[in-house]
Amino acid sequence: MVLNKAESANDLTIFVNTSDNFEDCWHPFFTLFARYWPNCPYPIVLNTETKDYSFKGLNIVCAKVAIGENRRLTWSECLERALDSICTPYILYLQEDYFLEAPVRADALETLLLELRTERAEVIRLSEADDAGPWLQTNAPIWQVAQKAKYQLSLQAALWRKDFLRAQVRSHENPWQLESFGSMRLRRQRTKIFCANRNLFSGKGKEIFPYIPTGVVAGKWVRHVVEPLFVAHDIAVDFSQRGFYDAANRKKRRSFLLRLLDRIKSFS
Repeated sequence: MVLNKAESANDLTIFVNTSDNFEDCWHPFFTLFARYWPNCPYPIVLNTETKDYSFKGLNIVCAKVAIGENRRLTWSECLERALDSICTPYILYLQEDYFLEAPVRADALETLLLELRTERAEVIRLSEADDAGPWLQTNAPIWQVAQKAKYQLSLQAALWRKDFLRAQVRSHENPWQLESFGSMRLRRQRTKIFCANRNLFSGKGKEIFPYIPTGVVAGKWVRHVVEPLFVAHDIAVDFSQRGFYDAANRKKRRSFLLRLLDRIKSFS
């Protein structure tokens, strides 16, 4: 299958999954996106609940999936509705805190997208943690994620067949449950889960969509990710509104809750 550039631009949507509570991430995200992918030919869907947003020079459509609802939709319900509204067969899945720090390798992205078009893969992950394997390594542009891998399903940046992602979503699951339970479900199937060849596309200067996972953790800014990046690009953000993530305090709180649970159990 050979597609020209105009045809290929019509079969992929950039899908930025978010919620209205993360509105403060949208300006820095799209400021960096516009800088590091200035000639992006693909339409962009921002998965908002009720809010609208635009950025000069970018073709952004806000999903506004909860307009008219009298209840708060679950994270998965919002995802389902947004995916159902997209007419292209493929999506590049991103989240609002995947802040670009270097140029997107658009030609390499097209190379991987071709693997989806030829139906070799259902998903091709662009960002892979060191413990995300094992992988079946080859000299090809993509490696298959082994069936026994802990995370068959990952919500880091990836190219997806839209219908395949839609089939994995359960309305009651939050993102962490989708990754965990979705991975368990996929391990029981014969799947075509791939990632970008880590020898070719991993490491500084080689990433296809270069970002540090991730800019927000537990609703807080990750200081070492966002502060130097935003300052270097003159992006003004009121960090005090969200605050900074403190991993040490989170561990202490978790340890305290576990000890408290043990004491409660000892009296039962």
